[in-house]
Amino acid sequence: MVSCLMTYPIHTTHQMETQNDASLVSVEVLEDELTTKQGAERYGCENYSTFHNRMVKLGIKPERRGRSSFLNSSQIKLLDECDMHLRGGGVFSDFIKNGETTPNKTQSIPSKKESSNSSIVSIGDNSGLEQQSIIIALQTLANANYDVLTPQKRLQEAVENNYLLTTEQVSKILGFSSSTISSWKTNTIKLGFTFTKEKEGNSVVWKISR
Repeated sequence: MVSCLMTYPIHTTHQMETQNDASLVSVEVLEDELTTKQGAERYGCENYSTFHNRMVKLGIKPERRGRSSFLNSSQIKLLDECDMHLRGGGVFSDFIKNGETTPNKTQSIPSKKESSNSSIVSIGDNSGLEQQSIIIALQTLANANYDVLTPQKRLQEAVENNYLLTTEQVSKILGFSSSTISSWKTNTIKLGFTFTKEKEGNSVVWKISR
């Protein structure tokens, strides 16, 4: 893995202090935003993929504008803190574990240079997990309310109304694949019902009887 050393290339203000004829320079970084390319240079990442992986692990989603992607001040601050942690001998997993950042909850805040019309806050959350939980809950509810006699009731309805069923319909009623149904010989018996194969034009249909 290519190591990243932090540098501060642009947009800095300098506050000069003189003590005993020696000049001391205090540097404060005031970037409102950086392109991702500038960000890679800022943290000394020779390989852009290294910087990209770092952003992904921190949950940072740059804003795409034209051909460039931009980091806002909050994202830069987070990257600065991470870089200082790594330069101090820390490891990335500890930076996340210690609660300094949570990758799935990093918030993208519009910079001062963005117009009010585009001031949309993009928040990485656990929506995917929430959707999955909802789907599981609905499936559980459906299974709980499912009538186990539904296949027999559907087949009995077909008998009483003299319905002819397609292979796909029989497949859905019984829960078998269409290829399995197609392989049946005529007068196959399932669940007490007889499935007689008939021709309707070029299609195969099934007459249900008891």
